[in-house]
Amino acid sequence: MTEDEREEVLQLLANYENMSRAIATFIQRVRSDPKIDVKEERYRLLLEDLERVAPVWKRYATSVRLKLMMERREAPASFPDANDRRGPELI
Repeated sequence: MTEDEREEVLQLLANYENMSRAIATFIQRVRSDPKIDVKEERYRLLLEDLERVAPVWKRYATSVRLKLMMERREAPASFPDANDRRGPELI
């Protein structure tokens, strides 16, 4: 995996974590809204599904992000060759 691909994956995983927090906030607001009968089947089933999926996203995103970050720290740093006097390559 290239460094750019790794950054894209890390961003996607951060999005998963953010989405799980947004879902938790949504669930809290729905449950605290007196106008919504959360015992009604259509709301109850939706909330149950969301309550099951949000933690899965968060756990997955957190574990994979941590793994990628640890791999990055363990990877040897690539420094320019001290004998190379041409300087950085411009693209």
